[in-house]
Amino acid sequence: MSNVTQTTEWKGGRFVVEWAKTRSLKGISPVTQVYGVCFNDKNEILIARKVGEEKWIIPGGHPERDETIEQALKREMVEEADIRVKNIKLIGAQKVYPEGEPDKYFYQVRCICKVDKVLPQTTDPDDGVSWERKFVPASEITSYVKWGTTGNAMFKDAIQLAMC
Repeated sequence: MSNVTQTTEWKGGRFVVEWAKTRSLKGISPVTQVYGVCFNDKNEILIARKVGEEKWIIPGGHPERDETIEQALKREMVEEADIRVKNIKLIGAQKVYPEGEPDKYFYQVRCICKVDKVLPQTTDPDDGVSWERKFVPASEITSYVKWGTTGNAMFKDAIQLAMC
């Protein structure tokens, strides 16, 4: 599969985002975030948003010092969505860099996982914010999480891997 690329506005700048499906983290560095496409037993996908915000996302965040990708994803899923996860599998990574500056890149890793346990909802210990969570049919995920062509490609790859 060839990479899917888009240019997007982010944090006051224009960035190029390249999605690449991969099953290995070899050469994927530095990693600045990990997000998870989390499936329940009905093959629905977990989405979340901060209370009062419009945009839905899939949970995830920045790995902390000396944390593995798997450890970071497990922690972020509990902090943001109060969900314990299992069966984490790498699906790919986005290489992100400022437009015209491809040497200043970083990676955003994406995984799939399964719900292990749904916990009572609490505030995010990182910032004290409450999150709303829900599960949506996999076929409708891009109606909720609107991440453009690279996001659509990532969700397609995630759903294919989860259904294997």
